Amino acid sequence: MELRSGRRLISPSPHGARRRSLVDGDGVDRISSLPDDLLLQILGRLRCARDAARTSFLSRRWGGLWRRLPELHFREIGADALGAALGQAGRPALSLLEIDIPEKHRITDPARVSALLRTAARLAPANLVLTVWGHDKDRPVPIQIPRFDRAISMKLTVHNLQLAPPGQGAEFPVLERLSMSRCHFDTDALVRRCPRLRVLEVLQCDIGTIKVHSPMIEELVVKQSIYTQCIHIVAPVLKRLTMDIRVWFFFTLSCFSAPMVEDVSWECRSSYPNIGVGQWWRLQRLKLLTENSARTLRLFIDTKLLRHTV
Repeated sequence: MELRSGRRLISPSPHGARRRSLVDGDGVDRISSLPDDLLLQILGRLRCARDAARTSFLSRRWGGLWRRLPELHFREIGADALGAALGQAGRPALSLLEIDIPEKHRITDPARVSALLRTAARLAPANLVLTVWGHDKDRPVPIQIPRFDRAISMKLTVHNLQLAPPGQGAEFPVLERLSMSRCHFDTDALVRRCPRLRVLEVLQCDIGTIKVHSPMIEELVVKQSIYTQCIHIVAPVLKRLTMDIRVWFFFTLSCFSAPMVEDVSWECRSSYPNIGVGQWWRLQRLKLLTENSARTLRLFIDTKLLRHTV
């Protein structure tokens, strides 16, 4: 059908509303005639592998292009669908792989998390972002992290599960930034497998002892809501330290050696009224920080704790 303006009105596709025409008024599909590099840039701006794959409904020209994207983002997806999608990804060396499996798709078998990590490792991402939920009952079962040879940055948020470093002395040879959240792991064993690690974040992890021995690490961030029992840090080139922890009543600082540290924010919280001054004042929080190139120590005193114990 031709309009007064001379432009043609394209009839809807027989497949229904899910197919949308890419043709211009003259009936030519100009977008699909673009070079692959430009089409990949368009798909990359979607920042969603699922939406990128759905463009195959628009034209055969788009079919399978998403498999060649340098960055793949999988969000709000279940483990089964994710496994199938990762199996189709055709690019062996990704610049970024982001996986977000929400709580409603909680994985009930730790072996499936291991399989997911192995599949992700085969895609050899330079940057890995992973969020997955497990069950509390599976916490004692260690899940081994495979070797990621190209990974420069890894951010792992693994709820309720225990992670273990690669086996047989394998390392993360080029890893520089590591963020671990909501899981249990041995900080010492993992850091020793990262010979080039510069930045380490430990966020809300189930860890009683924080042990970090590293000749390369420059920034350390530890934020814990559970009780920390011991801290042991040897980091000769550490420059920035951020620590916010809740300490157990028998907490010990067994070693802290960081001669080059410049920027410090260290806060300790305690719910036990066993530290104080005299009979009335009890120490609730202790904070050491850098202000105007000087160290400042702040004591937070609370008398309510004592009243409850009298």
